[in-house]
Amino acid sequence: MRLHLVGALLCAGHLVSSSALAAPATSDEELEAMKAELAATKQKLAATETTLERVERRLDQLEANAPAAAPPPSGPRIAPVNADNPAISFVVDTALKTDTEESSTEFALQTGELFISAPIDPFLRGYASINGTSTSNFNIEEAALVTTSLPWNLTVKGGRFFADVGRFPHWHDEALPFVDRPPSIERLFGGETQAEGAEVTWLAPIEHYVSVTAGAYNLIGADANDQLREEGFPEQRNLSQMTWLVHPATYFDLTDTLNLELGATYFTVTKDNQRSLYGLDATLRHQPGTSELYQGFVFGTEWYWNNQRFDDVQIGTDPVTGDPIFGSQRDIRNAGYAYLEALLGRSWRVGARGDYAEDPSGDANRQRTYSLYATWYPSEFQRLRFQVDQIDRTDAVNDYRFSLQWTAFLGSHSHGFANR
Repeated sequence: MRLHLVGALLCAGHLVSSSALAAPATSDEELEAMKAELAATKQKLAATETTLERVERRLDQLEANAPAAAPPPSGPRIAPVNADNPAISFVVDTALKTDTEESSTEFALQTGELFISAPIDPFLRGYASINGTSTSNFNIEEAALVTTSLPWNLTVKGGRFFADVGRFPHWHDEALPFVDRPPSIERLFGGETQAEGAEVTWLAPIEHYVSVTAGAYNLIGADANDQLREEGFPEQRNLSQMTWLVHPATYFDLTDTLNLELGATYFTVTKDNQRSLYGLDATLRHQPGTSELYQGFVFGTEWYWNNQRFDDVQIGTDPVTGDPIFGSQRDIRNAGYAYLEALLGRSWRVGARGDYAEDPSGDANRQRTYSLYATWYPSEFQRLRFQVDQIDRTDAVNDYRFSLQWTAFLGSHSHGFANR
């Protein structure tokens, strides 16, 4: 830098002197004046060079006496910590429902959910979801810790959370594209896959997206966990009594505007082969974004096969006494749904859903549900949805149900990359 400065000053002096010499002399007086100006310029240049030499010597002294520079940090960069100001949001999800079978109408708070999330340190974050409905008091729906900087593309989650099963079973109610959770999921998992345990997710270090989640839990399913908590954990559970899960998933960009997401689920309770569940899910999306009216579509489907053993069920009647005989019974059931949703503009969505559900135990009580729905977003923080369901059941009178859902979000409410 110092050499550049010296060179610039010398060039300036040279240009000044050159311009003075290049000017044509028209008289002796002008020639003498130019000579005097040139001499003054040379004196100034000499003084400048002397000053620069003193500055260079001073800089050399300062550099020689300066302390050694501190080495760059070797550990991870400290991320901003938001522990004193966590992200807090609240969602209000209400519905007005009526049906033709009982000719009844009800207003319902489907969910009132408080969501809190914040980084704890550069290696860990935590979140909690506290939820209440018309039929239940507020309870801790989720409370979990998630690592953020493990090696080998690993992420560990622990606490109470929704196990990574399929696609919609681990979504919160207000994030669903329908007024209600598909009946097939409602029957198989008791609404959602709430669990208490730990999960490890591995992201393959390749260009193509592939992830594998493995987990171990007390149980999977809201109803199952409620029963477990009511029992008060009378004894510790051994490894064979726990629920073990594997969930691989992948993603394909078929074209610039068309993509496909695939997943598979398997979880089991190994003791006496109590339960084995297999599932497949697929989601196809078209998002051209080139029309004011048509913004794309989403087609999604999930199907599950459930093989489960139930204890203490009535398997017959004593022919002599007429008393019921209790024992074990194994039931194999399957259920699933498919839906197609069209995105119209930025504020409207319309869709159709078909669902097939069987009860996990006892009589299958098969139910087929056909739904049409329309969603309007007045803003990104408010949503209105109308849904019509035709319910065909083998164990009851068929029914038509009409639902109007009104949802509002207070704050930035998100459970991750869900709205895809």
